[in-house]
Amino acid sequence: MANDHSTFTFNGETIARIRDALLIGLAAFGEIERLSAVQEIRAMKGKPVKKDLRVIHPTGASDTVSRFADALRTLG
Repeated sequence: MANDHSTFTFNGETIARIRDALLIGLAAFGEIERLSAVQEIRAMKGKPVKKDLRVIHPTGASDTVSRFADALRTLG
């Protein structure tokens, strides 16, 4: 992982591909959040989702969206 003193130079095509990958990841993360919310609502109504069908959160971290935003911001 790069530290604050490292410098990377990417051409426009590389930046576009990285940005696309980050946007796909962010959209997928949003879908996981949506499905997790549905699971919680169903559980509150006494209709829990079967364990083998539950969405597994990929990061388990509360700062995932911020990390996506930081990565996109870094690309300029």
